[in-house]
Amino acid sequence: MLSICIPVYRFDVRPLVKDLLAQAAGVAEAVEVMVYDDASPDDGDWGRSALRTTPGLRYVELTDNLGRAAIRNKMAREASHEFVIMLDADGQLAPGWLTNYLTALRDIQFLTGAADATILIVGGRNYSPEPPAAARLHLHWWYGTHRESQVNGDDWNNFHTNNFLTRRDILLQYPFPEDGQGYGHEDTLWGQQQYLAKTLLFSIDNPVTHLGLEPNDVFLRKQREAIRNLRLLHQQYPYLRTRLLDLAVRFPLLTRIARQLPERWLVGYLTSRPRPVLYVLDILKLRWWGEG
Repeated sequence: MLSICIPVYRFDVRPLVKDLLAQAAGVAEAVEVMVYDDASPDDGDWGRSALRTTPGLRYVELTDNLGRAAIRNKMAREASHEFVIMLDADGQLAPGWLTNYLTALRDIQFLTGAADATILIVGGRNYSPEPPAAARLHLHWWYGTHRESQVNGDDWNNFHTNNFLTRRDILLQYPFPEDGQGYGHEDTLWGQQQYLAKTLLFSIDNPVTHLGLEPNDVFLRKQREAIRNLRLLHQQYPYLRTRLLDLAVRFPLLTRIARQLPERWLVGYLTSRPRPVLYVLDILKLRWWGEG
């Protein structure tokens, strides 16, 4: 029936696995829980010794790091069941999360009148309602709360791979693009490819709570890396659209203005205030985009 695929890198996924196995035991459908470790280094306790012997878990440790897209493609190829849930490792489930997906799948199959309809169900993401105690984690929490927590069933441009269900054969027919050279936007591109393929998108209120908050320097470094990857992917797939791309194309003057603003000023503002205006982050991204 359903394979739940969790790629992991340098993260202790044991609490999530425990919760998943408990929820899977409470449903009638056959559920496979898969965890693939993407060659995490031996620089922390990632729970690997316990995961190797966890009953009911399909656990694989890779010897070579594949990256975000390639490991998901590998898991889809090796999944046993007709439907697949892709789930990030740094999430916390609400009670009934798995049941909600199974109920939504049955309802959508009934509404479409086809058990083999090309569908994609997005559950969404949220963040803790309380800010983190550590100030260095606050920017990521603030950004996630105000930019990533909204569920919009019509927004293919902001598709995320952290929590969604689809048919395995869709993932085999349309693997995640492995053309990028780092972090960011391969999920955006894949979502827009599904839009072009006329896959039916459904959003349900079934979020996972994002736990993996990153310090300011790591968060901003990954945002910059995502801009570089966006440029590379856009060169290969000109139809790729994002909010940033639309701003850069429609208002080139904004990019030129952003290039004149010192990066240290923008970073200093974002990391020194508990409630920064996120348009400043957009300006910083435009500055990075303008660097070419």
